[in-house]
Amino acid sequence: MSTQLKKAAAPLFKKSLHDLIRGIRACNDNEATDKFIRSAISECRQEVLSQDMDVKSMAVLKLAYLQMHGHDMTWASFNVLEVMSSSKFAQKRIGYLAAMQSFGADTDVLMLATNMLKKDLASSNHLDVALAISGLSNIVSPSLARDLAEDLLKMMNHSKPYVRKKAVLVMYKIFLQYPEALRTSFPRLREKLEDPEIAVVSATVNVICELAKKHPKNYLPLAPQLFNILTTSSNNWMLIKIIKLFASLAPIEPRLKAKLIPPITNIIQTTTAMSLLYECINCIVSGGMLSKDDEQLATMCVGKLRIFFEETDQNLKFVGLLAYNKIVLTHPLLVAQNADVIMDCMDDPDLSIRERAVELVVYLVNTDTLFEVVKRLMLQLIPQTRDQVLPEHYRIEVVRRILNMCSKDTYANVTNFEWYVAVLVDLAKITEGVKDIGAEIGAELQNVAVRVRSVRDNAVGAAARMVTDKDVMIKNPRVLKYAGWVVGEYALYLDNPESILDAMSSIKPQTLSHDTEAVYIQAIPKIYSQYAGTDRIPWTYSRAQEVLRLTENIVVYLEKCSTSMDIEVQERSVEFLELFRLIALAIKDRPNDDSDLTSPALISQVMTSMFNIWELNPVSAKAQKRIPVPEGLDLDEEFNQPAVYSESEDEEETLLRELVMKQQEQNSAKNVNSAAASVSVKAKSKKSRTTRSGTPSESEDEEEMERRRQERRRRQAEDPFYILESDKVVSKSRKSRRNSSASELSGPDDPMKNEKLDIDSIPIMKLEIASIAAPVTKKKAKRRNQPAHVDIAKEETFGDDEAVSGVDVDEIAQRRPSARGASTQKKSILRVDARGLENYDLDSPDEDEADKQEVERFKAEILEARQKAAKAAEEEVMATHIVVKKKKKKAKVVKKVKKREETDETKPKKEPAEKKEENIEEKADENGEKNVEAQEA
Repeated sequence: MSTQLKKAAAPLFKKSLHDLIRGIRACNDNEATDKFIRSAISECRQEVLSQDMDVKSMAVLKLAYLQMHGHDMTWASFNVLEVMSSSKFAQKRIGYLAAMQSFGADTDVLMLATNMLKKDLASSNHLDVALAISGLSNIVSPSLARDLAEDLLKMMNHSKPYVRKKAVLVMYKIFLQYPEALRTSFPRLREKLEDPEIAVVSATVNVICELAKKHPKNYLPLAPQLFNILTTSSNNWMLIKIIKLFASLAPIEPRLKAKLIPPITNIIQTTTAMSLLYECINCIVSGGMLSKDDEQLATMCVGKLRIFFEETDQNLKFVGLLAYNKIVLTHPLLVAQNADVIMDCMDDPDLSIRERAVELVVYLVNTDTLFEVVKRLMLQLIPQTRDQVLPEHYRIEVVRRILNMCSKDTYANVTNFEWYVAVLVDLAKITEGVKDIGAEIGAELQNVAVRVRSVRDNAVGAAARMVTDKDVMIKNPRVLKYAGWVVGEYALYLDNPESILDAMSSIKPQTLSHDTEAVYIQAIPKIYSQYAGTDRIPWTYSRAQEVLRLTENIVVYLEKCSTSMDIEVQERSVEFLELFRLIALAIKDRPNDDSDLTSPALISQVMTSMFNIWELNPVSAKAQKRIPVPEGLDLDEEFNQPAVYSESEDEEETLLRELVMKQQEQNSAKNVNSAAASVSVKAKSKKSRTTRSGTPSESEDEEEMERRRQERRRRQAEDPFYILESDKVVSKSRKSRRNSSASELSGPDDPMKNEKLDIDSIPIMKLEIASIAAPVTKKKAKRRNQPAHVDIAKEETFGDDEAVSGVDVDEIAQRRPSARGASTQKKSILRVDARGLENYDLDSPDEDEADKQEVERFKAEILEARQKAAKAAEEEVMATHIVVKKKKKKAKVVKKVKKREETDETKPKKEPAEKKEENIEEKADENGEKNVEAQEA
């Protein structure tokens, strides 16, 4: 810093804000600027301590300027509060400005600002009142809102319209922090809709419109007043707010439709303001006023929206497309008449306009326009210049729209499936590097190959090209899972299966994902059986060597995959590895000449019978539900119930069973028969003893039996070969035994013995699903204009096809995730949080009043209980023949206690006072007991 600048820096900060700004601009680099600002802040720290309010206010103003540069000034909060309390308006305004910039919800000095704000709101100068309201709107907290709500409510009737307007607007911030204020201020807010000043009415409409976004039901009573403003006002901005408000009220009250359509239609036909025109159309559409029968109203709206695309303003095009996206749901034919302007928007340089046009174009497709629309959409995926980079979410959205358009209504709009297969191949190449979209393209190719038999050879050829293309493997590998499935399942249509086998078996392990490797391992044997097991090519020595080479390559590939960490890849590779090893040995055992012209049986018979007998057809996802449950099948019942032994069984038989189990574990196989024989002999002797005696010996020691039983359970728990009974089985067996014993014990005294179970008396609830299910119309079938040779396979199902419809492609398209994703909730830049008003209902009773009534009820109950206790104590004393003097003393004590209770109801209760009352009562009871004992003595 130069010497001249140092000389100027000494008196600089004692002058004004302009001097501070000039000093900052005079610095040449960042280092000098930081040094200058640090010195300025240090001097401001000294100036805010000055007793001169001019110096202090100027220091706060300079700190507010530096705070906009990112420097902290929260340390000067108390000094800001001092400047806010100044009697001069210029200094007060500086203080409020600094408070609005630096104060937050956690600022400590906010509690000190309550009285000062009350004083400013009650000022006779309307400028001070307006300044306090403006400052409060930025620093309001729940405590300030609760304390100042009544003062602001009074300001809504201020004589100055300027103050009334500000008071109405600040009430919205009060409601956000203290929703209970909405109940008390709602009548006053309603009055402001009829204020003579239009600015106050506009402010009130703004507040009500914002409040109605969270809970519109509360503001239905205001509909007559709002309708009057709608028909009489000429202020476009206020009309926009009212129309937005009616758009949220109309779905709640259907009767508003007949009242609102005439004035809104009049505004649409007469207004020249594009913003008001859009809000009127949006109110009709979003408010549920446009039904399928309102053709005339829909035609007017669509015609007016076309004007938006003739303007040069990009915003008008955007909102026009938004309105078309809503109208197309009820009147797609009317919107389709404007397809030319929508298609032009697909080439707009603004990406947001292109996204809205792509969303809309799906509804405009038919058999005649499908080719052109898909071509335009595919051009969207190709960057027009080298520097242009299309966002990934936009490319995913375009591809999904293409797939949805073509697969709609089971390919109702596709008349050339060779073209569609070529489109899928091009999409797989264009969308390189886009995550997850390759799986959707591959699934669509698989669906076409399964359903459309006439184009199956074309689809298999396209899948084969994908499998052998190394660029696809690197740039879009997710499509290979479905391409590998297609070439494996329909290997009969392959022109060169040998090259496919070489390409699939030469892939290094872990190059592809685990699910793709599992599909490849399953597809290789299918292709191999078609190539090696065909009888069209004679089996010669040269062919045997070629097949042996492929077999050995496959064996090497499967050996590498057999050590995979994925269980499915490992299992499939190990299974087929042994089979291909046997095939290789069988080929090697053949003679080295052409004397034996038959292929090994493992190739010609085993492999072909494994894969080439049945054709795979599409199956409905709901077919499994249509299969009836066989008679007598109880899925809740266990297949093999373990034996359940009673706890009261003979101990001797239990010990015998344990002995047999130990012998079976220890003896060899040759001694098993002898052990079984001994068991039978002992069982017979046990049976004979049981027959003679009938019951076990009663002289058995119960403690010894319990000890043996616990020992047996411990051994069973430690034995790894013993299957313990599950709690479910034990409980089920015990329950069955209880039921059987209960049935046996039920006698003539059973009240339910003669009762019959009448199933027919139970009413049957009929479920009407006709209104829920999508109606099947014949219009779509007439609209299909497909060539006669195209046959799309239907999904296989079980039972009545009409009862269970197959999975439609539209349903699959709807399940596809949107590229835009769910909108994430972000914090508003204005820090406005209105979530507290969402469930706040003005019709519900006052919670504070209910709480007060509850407290009063509890007080009455406590007082009544104390009176009953005192009365019972007095009666008990009288019953023991206490002398008259003692009775009066006791009564006096009780009266004193009652008086204290009555006085304590009006005073705040304190714990020491309650303890004193309890001590008095205890002493009175003790005195009474002592008197009784003395009299008895």
